[in-house]
Amino acid sequence: MFKKILLPLDLTEKHEAALKMAAELAGQNHGQVLLVHVVEVIPGLSGDEERGFYQRLEQAAQAHLGRLAAALTKKKLPVRTEIIVGQRVPEILRFATAEGVDLILLTSPTFQPEHPGAGLGSMAWKIGLVASCPVLIVKYAGKGERGA
Repeated sequence: MFKKILLPLDLTEKHEAALKMAAELAGQNHGQVLLVHVVEVIPGLSGDEERGFYQRLEQAAQAHLGRLAAALTKKKLPVRTEIIVGQRVPEILRFATAEGVDLILLTSPTFQPEHPGAGLGSMAWKIGLVASCPVLIVKYAGKGERGA
């Protein structure tokens, strides 16, 4: 069912459950996992002015995605990594459309009843609302929470 699975990632370690889910779904369907990191552009700061800064961010992202891709490759799953410079939500949606992605898999913290509206402006919420393909949100325990 899902042949191309897009997993947008930041440089944290909170994506273990999402990576495992992507591997499981890709394995069941002989699919491919696309690991993407968007280096967020700082408004008002041109790429020319801070070329070295953005290059260091891209290198860190490539190393991080490379480690995660290696785990999928060990499972004999096709995986591709992509680093994009821009604004996260529009770039992820553009990439998903251009690549014909069947599923976007996102990581989001678990619901916190004491802060019910906390996630309403999150990347997962925005992408889930407007993506043209199915979106699966994998919850993780945020700071100070018990594991899910």
